[in-house]
Amino acid sequence: MNQFTLIYGCMFAGKSTRLIEFYQDFDDDPARKLVVKPLLDNRYAIHGVNSHNGLTIPCHRVGKPEEITSLVDDHVKAVFIDEIQFFDINILSTVNYLLTMGLEVYGAGLDRDYLGRDFGHMPALKALARNRIQVHARCSVCGSKADHTFRVYDSDQLILVGHSDAYQARCAKCWKEGQKPV
Repeated sequence: MNQFTLIYGCMFAGKSTRLIEFYQDFDDDPARKLVVKPLLDNRYAIHGVNSHNGLTIPCHRVGKPEEITSLVDDHVKAVFIDEIQFFDINILSTVNYLLTMGLEVYGAGLDRDYLGRDFGHMPALKALARNRIQVHARCSVCGSKADHTFRVYDSDQLILVGHSDAYQARCAKCWKEGQKPV
């Protein structure tokens, strides 16, 4: 049965790791699985979805969500989308279209930006998902459960691709204490 599973949380919570696990568990035949990530994500290997703990699977990079459907052939049974929050509003219709094609769809992404606001179209993606999996990290300051992404240096750019050089996972208390006064 086709369904949409969305994995979401803060940086370093294991979103890509869970996506890779779903990929590995889905089917042994790589031709039955399509993996994509946005062109914007140029961390680690360019043509791979990579977890912070070193897992990797090959992928296609696309600039717009509409490009995903052109990569689907008769063999594909599941589509795996990493960093789904970076795609524009058309990601919603693309996911819906893939579901109407009878495909399983798995997505992983940040649910909130570094300012604690909903990230892009994640609220609508959460509403669309039949399975929602929230993952957490450990706070880099106090070690408790973290669900916030904290940017370690000053920049007003909403989208700034990075990893531990730019971001930390923090609990709500430590995240709030680290915010600069307005």
